[in-house]
Amino acid sequence: MTRTRRLLTMLATAALLLTALATPTQAISSLKAAAPAKHCVIVVGKAPPGQPSPIRSSACSADYATAQREAGATATVLLMEWFWNANNSPPNLTHIHGDYGDCDSAGYRIIVKDDWANNISGFNSYSHCNVVTGFNWPSTVDWSGDEQTWSNYSVCSCLLQGWVGSFMNDRIEAFWIRRG
Repeated sequence: MTRTRRLLTMLATAALLLTALATPTQAISSLKAAAPAKHCVIVVGKAPPGQPSPIRSSACSADYATAQREAGATATVLLMEWFWNANNSPPNLTHIHGDYGDCDSAGYRIIVKDDWANNISGFNSYSHCNVVTGFNWPSTVDWSGDEQTWSNYSVCSCLLQGWVGSFMNDRIEAFWIRRG
């Protein structure tokens, strides 16, 4: 590289850096605008014995109400919320709705699909789904693999698990949620 070309390259690099330093607020606000919080809703049905719950519908939107309406989840119950990050900070979550009603002892068996597989760091469960088992690499025949079970036998009949812990963090590929 010639001396002149090196000098021009250094000047161009310096000009870019000065521009970036002069407008940090614009750069930060454009990053925020490019990545709005996303809400997805997945509606699942009752699982046949030992099988996963069928996915009835799904939709994503910038807000929960729109995603819920587009997924046809208004006459369903909220079963779970999945957190991409521990304690949902920053927010990015998926809402799981059931069209069969609250959890019973058989519950729902949910395969985690798409970008959420191996990316869940926390969750909440509702509608009497107070026992939750998370699986890494589940077999749909016997639901085996690494697993961890969380439970809460309090009045709320729910489970608020802001962080799944180091063993299952970013390793969950399926949930079995049920009433305990």
